[in-house]
Amino acid sequence: MQLFFGFPKARPGLAQKLLVAAVALLFFGQLTLYWTLLRWESGTEKFLQTPMNILLLGVDEPNLNDQGELERPRTDTMLFLAVRPEQGRAALFSIPRDSLIEIPGVGMDRINMAHVYGGYELTKSLVEKILELPVDRYLMVNFQSFEEIVDLVGGVEVTVDKRMLYEDQSAGFSIDLQPGRQKLTGYQALGFVRFRRDALGDITRTRRQQQFLAALANKLQEKETLLRAIRRFPDLIRIGRNYLQTDLEFPELLGLYLFFKDLDLQEELHTWTLPGEFSGPYWRLHPREIEVLTEAYR
Repeated sequence: MQLFFGFPKARPGLAQKLLVAAVALLFFGQLTLYWTLLRWESGTEKFLQTPMNILLLGVDEPNLNDQGELERPRTDTMLFLAVRPEQGRAALFSIPRDSLIEIPGVGMDRINMAHVYGGYELTKSLVEKILELPVDRYLMVNFQSFEEIVDLVGGVEVTVDKRMLYEDQSAGFSIDLQPGRQKLTGYQALGFVRFRRDALGDITRTRRQQQFLAALANKLQEKETLLRAIRRFPDLIRIGRNYLQTDLEFPELLGLYLFFKDLDLQEELHTWTLPGEFSGPYWRLHPREIEVLTEAYR
């Protein structure tokens, strides 16, 4: 005998078993979600109570070596973020890319070449040696992700300090900015933080990078930015999957956002460039001055 619409009649008790199974799946699904949220809350709460040092790396495009092989990219930007949630403050230390350091197995070279020779692990060990502070987590972005992140938040407003006009035909990259207060798109922002045709070269550039990151942090504190990010959440996920590398877990990322959301960026975020002096094309670091500068974050 068949029921209406031609489906076979269920055996006695089968419907009840299917219903019980469905309820069980729903229950355990909700339970899994509940425990996941609890784990996230626990991880976020732990982050907001624990000192953490995060190495922020911006990498350029990979190059071909003399053998025609694709090398690891250089670290065009290196920033050390010391987050101290229990003290309600943070510090951002810029490490000039031309800083001269001894690279094991290579010799004296710019620190931005460490990633080419030994990847993140070698870069991390050298940064820890310079600052005498541990690196707990890292976040690596490339130029494409930087552009897209800035565009995703709707652009970032900064003061461009001088006329910036530069073109690199081999890299297919150009910078054309007028001085003054203005909102930069992702492509314009990339030019702003990469421009280094100054008397102090990379040292002036690190200051612009600090300026831009502070402006970006200020932008992220705005409610409109959060709503915009929620609306474009699929884009955020795509950027994270395709362009970002990090060992920060989601609860830590959430804790990082919550920490900076309420931070007084003028009073509680301190920025420095590692002290040193020019030695030809290199930046020769001053270890003693660096030790004094980082003492409060040990």
